[in-house]
Amino acid sequence: MSDLISMSYAVGNVLSSVALVLLNKKVFAGGFHFPMSLTFFHFFFTIGFYEVLACAGVFERPRNLSQMERFKIAAAGFASIGFMNLSLNYNSVGFYQITKLTIIPVTLLINAMVYSVHTTAKVKISLFILVLGVGVATVTDVQLRMIGFIFGTLAVLSTAIFQIWQGTKQKEFGLSATQLQAGIATWQSIQSFMVSAFTEGFCYDSTTACVDTATDFFWNAYIGNGSYRHTMLLVLGSCFLALMVNFCSFGLIGRTSPITFQVVGHAKTCLVLVGGYVLFPAKMEDTQQFYNNVLGVCVAMVGVILYGHLKHASSQSKQDCLDYACPICVVRLIEPKYTTVEASETEGLTKG
Repeated sequence: MSDLISMSYAVGNVLSSVALVLLNKKVFAGGFHFPMSLTFFHFFFTIGFYEVLACAGVFERPRNLSQMERFKIAAAGFASIGFMNLSLNYNSVGFYQITKLTIIPVTLLINAMVYSVHTTAKVKISLFILVLGVGVATVTDVQLRMIGFIFGTLAVLSTAIFQIWQGTKQKEFGLSATQLQAGIATWQSIQSFMVSAFTEGFCYDSTTACVDTATDFFWNAYIGNGSYRHTMLLVLGSCFLALMVNFCSFGLIGRTSPITFQVVGHAKTCLVLVGGYVLFPAKMEDTQQFYNNVLGVCVAMVGVILYGHLKHASSQSKQDCLDYACPICVVRLIEPKYTTVEASETEGLTKG
């Protein structure tokens, strides 16, 4: 039953994330190109939704989570979103993909250094195959600027910390995914509102007539401009999808680990690429990139499948395919302390 619930969270995260990306593209195409303001709407909508659920008795508000803890977790989550957006804005797509690929090793490093949680060699092999495949499939151009490098580094660190805290704080304070998300939503709304108001709400250039701010967009929608109102309805729809993404993300990490969450994310990247091949066949001049993408997806899916197999074998206390396929001397070389992957609260990670 537990595996079924975890799988439901994973599938829900993939479907809602892809739908959210597509809808956000529609929102930005409709003229609402204010990502921080959109993020504020998502967080503010989350507050209202969970207040309704709490009043209906669906869950109990978290009481043992201090305001300082809430502020820290919320800041890490908001920083992750903000710096990822800035990294994409200031870097090439290739370097942006590289920063996303480094989240897994950085998460492993933080787990080892801060929480004394170490990853088995077998899991490292599956993750290496996964990262290699995604890199081949997605990294096409790499250009580096110092400001972009700084934003990329901050994006990786904040994302890794936030995803680790999503799991560890739920266990530390005995919270469900819903309780933790509800507990930090207010602080995330405050933080995103302050940043969006400062960066997107006003025009600071007195020499030009400013007509492209979030404030002007809201006013045009309020006075009845049809296209603006239609875009705001799309914003409302994206709030529902963002809520579903967050709910599934917290639930998945709470039941598994940040590493599993990253694996699901990279599997999602592969599925998006496959969908692109089906819907948008490659042009003749893009044939080599098409071959690179196909090769990368195939390699990455091998890593995803191997990772999932290791997790299942670990949870069942059974030997995995590496135990069966490799000579015993090779298995002992890979895992000098363990002949099978031991389960722990972070899945495939063992206390050191």
